[in-house]
Amino acid sequence: MFVHIDKPEYDRGSGTTDIDELWSHLRRGDERALSELYCVSYAWLFSYGYRIVPQEAFVKDAMQDLFLILWEKRNRINKARSVRSYLRSALRRLIFRRMRKQNNRTRRNHDYGQEHDVELRNMEELIIGFELDEERKKRLALAIRTLSKRQKEAIHLKYYDGFSNTEIAKIMDINKQSVYNHVSKAISKMQNFVQE
Repeated sequence: MFVHIDKPEYDRGSGTTDIDELWSHLRRGDERALSELYCVSYAWLFSYGYRIVPQEAFVKDAMQDLFLILWEKRNRINKARSVRSYLRSALRRLIFRRMRKQNNRTRRNHDYGQEHDVELRNMEELIIGFELDEERKKRLALAIRTLSKRQKEAIHLKYYDGFSNTEIAKIMDINKQSVYNHVSKAISKMQNFVQE
């Protein structure tokens, strides 16, 4: 998409490409103008992106995404007072958005790992606690009956359906902390009943 052999329709005779002219042609749907704009702005745009995040592949991917977005939205792009400033700002926003996404994904994976470990330990403790004699099983059944509907739902979603706290929060339309509170209180209540 970005490399064309034939000469664009606009004038390049002076040896310097007018970036504003390329921008104007891009807005009118000239794919060759997009290619030329990419080539003309590559060095300084890459240098700018690399100062923000010194990861060559990351910056190159962000630049490719930027120019793909420009092409997809070419009919809605306004005339820019400074094309260079526009491209820098757009690349900067895109890089930060991608970094935020990457950080969120990393954090989610990390949080899931920690949350999963805690949940497994809690579940193991719960299962060990459930290996009870008949009397304690009766107490547990009674304890479950005393749980609120929300606590029962949270326990069921967590331990029977295997959902994470985040997923349960979405299903129950409550925040993650409330899920944790419901599950924690329910387990505490059941443990108290069983230990009596």
